[in-house]
Amino acid sequence: MPHTELNRNSCGRSRLPVSKMQSLKRTLGTTLVEVLVVIVVFLVGILAVIQIFPKGFQLLLLARSKSVAQSLARDTAESLAARSDELPEQIVAVHYVNGNLVIDSNRDPNDLGPIGVNLAKDGAMSDASANSLGNWQGVTGSNVFRRVIGEGRRVPAPGAVGAPGSGTGYFGGLMVLQFGPISYQPATISTPSNLAVYGNDLQQIIGIPAIQDLRTDYQFFVANPNDSTIQVLLPSGQYARNYRVSFSAYVTTPSGLTKRDYTELPLVSLAANVPDASGQYPLVAKALVGGGGLVNDPVVSVDLNTLRVQRSFTMIAKTATFDPNEPYEYKLLNENIGVLLFNPVGHEVFVSRNGYDREPLQAKVNYDVYDWRILHDDFRIDAGVTPGEPSVLNPQLLSAQHKLPVQSLKVAGLAGPDGVPNPPITPLETPRSDGTTDTSAANAQGTDNFVLVDLETGGVFCEYNPSFPTQRLIRVDKSNGIVTVEDMDGQKSNGITGALLLPDGTIATVQMDNRAVRALYMTRQEYSVQILKAASQYTYSASAVNLSPGQFYIGGTVSGIGVPWRIYFPVSDNGRKVTVGSVAYLSNADGFSHSMVGQDFAIKQRSDPTLNLPSIDLTDVDGSATGVDFSNGIGAKGIKGASIAVRVLWNPDFFNLTNDSATNMSRLERWGRSWRRTTNETYMQRGDNIK
Repeated sequence: MPHTELNRNSCGRSRLPVSKMQSLKRTLGTTLVEVLVVIVVFLVGILAVIQIFPKGFQLLLLARSKSVAQSLARDTAESLAARSDELPEQIVAVHYVNGNLVIDSNRDPNDLGPIGVNLAKDGAMSDASANSLGNWQGVTGSNVFRRVIGEGRRVPAPGAVGAPGSGTGYFGGLMVLQFGPISYQPATISTPSNLAVYGNDLQQIIGIPAIQDLRTDYQFFVANPNDSTIQVLLPSGQYARNYRVSFSAYVTTPSGLTKRDYTELPLVSLAANVPDASGQYPLVAKALVGGGGLVNDPVVSVDLNTLRVQRSFTMIAKTATFDPNEPYEYKLLNENIGVLLFNPVGHEVFVSRNGYDREPLQAKVNYDVYDWRILHDDFRIDAGVTPGEPSVLNPQLLSAQHKLPVQSLKVAGLAGPDGVPNPPITPLETPRSDGTTDTSAANAQGTDNFVLVDLETGGVFCEYNPSFPTQRLIRVDKSNGIVTVEDMDGQKSNGITGALLLPDGTIATVQMDNRAVRALYMTRQEYSVQILKAASQYTYSASAVNLSPGQFYIGGTVSGIGVPWRIYFPVSDNGRKVTVGSVAYLSNADGFSHSMVGQDFAIKQRSDPTLNLPSIDLTDVDGSATGVDFSNGIGAKGIKGASIAVRVLWNPDFFNLTNDSATNMSRLERWGRSWRRTTNETYMQRGDNIK
């Protein structure tokens, strides 16, 4: 008999009973619990992988931002090296109290925190006495060190400023300041202007010259140098003259003798004069201190090493005519960009001084950078190319493109780092109500946070055709940082033409091919390109108290104050590099005096038993040095700033301002911890012929 559990079909194949087949189907299936377990396992694995990506993206963005910053620093350093004769003497930290400039020599460049202590919801910052300091971004980060001292060069060669047929009558030596836009403050009854324009240093001579002594226009004399009746004797001439005088002095205060700097004193004015019997113009005595002097503080003595006198240039109206016999004249064509025009005769003037070669007349400028976050990109506009066939909607035949170093430009109206909407570049893109040059017409309908300046005239290119406001001339792709310049007149034969708002307010049509321009723009991550510059020349100070920028103190000058083998500098010079022309020092190797000549040092903050000041240490070069040798004078001479640093800062984080000042300050402090930075420091000195 066949097996009872097996059945065969017609083909002779055996098969399981129906009950067995149903049981097998049940064992081959998957339960819901098993499916859920598998899903959980997959999710855990996927989430683990996904968590890697944000950090990876963060690292990629950080690496990209750092690469951009390094490129900005490198390009700026190369640009400065190409114009080393225009380097400023130094750049210092400043702030203003009721319009009066205060130099912060005790400010460390590595301290990016705010100057003030109160922060309002609208971003306005004030100090402990409720004095307004302006927007917090202007007194934080890179904008603390923004006072440029002595930028300039020989009075520029003259030329026509404007376009043919533009109607402008300007002719002279054009200077566009390197780090504009600038923060301009005109002079008032109680405060001097923060823009100072002056020439070469006059040669200081101690004592009163005899009547028969020959002297030049580039000498000044010091009478009574050792007491509080000290005077300067200044040369007069056939024209009224203004002199800029600066010095440091030791002053009696309730807390004792202290040192004060007088760097932004009102100009000393001399009336026009006539020659004396010997044919020379008389010297005019001016008291430095005491009643009727430049300073009324209780001065004990003036540090003659810091006493400097320069003849100032006189600003005349834009519409005035230059005097062919007075080289010390200039016009301020644009107070916001920083465009100056000098009397053309100044380029031919040379300064003669006893014991020195003749020097060309210099034009040096002190000013405040408006905002280091306004980036610069100098380039020449390429020759136009035809992007496509013209049409009624696109009549331009030619266009040129330029890639900015940084992408992601700011967009006006969007939230800034503090939650407040981004403003445009205020002094250039908004109408002016303070009497300064108004360039807003060139950008009224254009892209905010971008301005294209013409370096040949100091004018601003219009972003729309003034005659046909619907025709766009300059386009900016803010996501990719691409600037497109399009032809205005549609004629291929004359290249790319554009509309240029000139300093006199007229608009001219100019050819833009191969034209030197400067793009000014701001970016979303708060990029700033800041210049840090040690003093070109340092002077000796007999006291370590209140060292000023450009001064040094030798340890042990005052008994017990400072290590004898160290030379100290103000806190604001921390991190800078200097070259010591010569220093005589004693050595414990043989007990004799030795000398270092032309040695480079880095100013560093070091552990010190008596002074909390950065210094250079002779033992870094000669471990046997025991102190500077004073037997033949000061001991250290010819100390100069040896380098210039380009520091790029950026901060990708955000915070929101509230109605509570304390909360705002706390949030700002936390936000400040996210500053990223990169620094490119290059050995670079201002030309020796710049004095």
